[in-house]
Amino acid sequence: MNPCDDYAAIETATGTAWLPVCSGTDTTCELRREDKNPAVLALQVSLNQCYNQGLTEDGYFGPVTEAALKRVQAQIGAFVDGIYGPFTRDTMLHAGTWGDERIRYNGPGGT
Repeated sequence: MNPCDDYAAIETATGTAWLPVCSGTDTTCELRREDKNPAVLALQVSLNQCYNQGLTEDGYFGPVTEAALKRVQAQIGAFVDGIYGPFTRDTMLHAGTWGDERIRYNGPGGT
């Protein structure tokens, strides 16, 4: 699967979610430990805004971001592997355009 390398505003039935993407708007991608890019930043924002993880939003997927993602995966019933992919994407909430929005996305390649 392609690595996520950016983020984009993706329209959903309930609002606009900011999601990690690759190739412009393809949301079927992965993030994992050691990635460093804007897609990781979008993930960190969602983990903080929707799950109060208290991460430094620096765009680096280090051990602290991995541990936060694993906690969220356990909370939402996703496979706990510390990798952000289509199932985690569709199971977790994402930050929306407005600071307090929490939006679920069910996209291609997901559930």
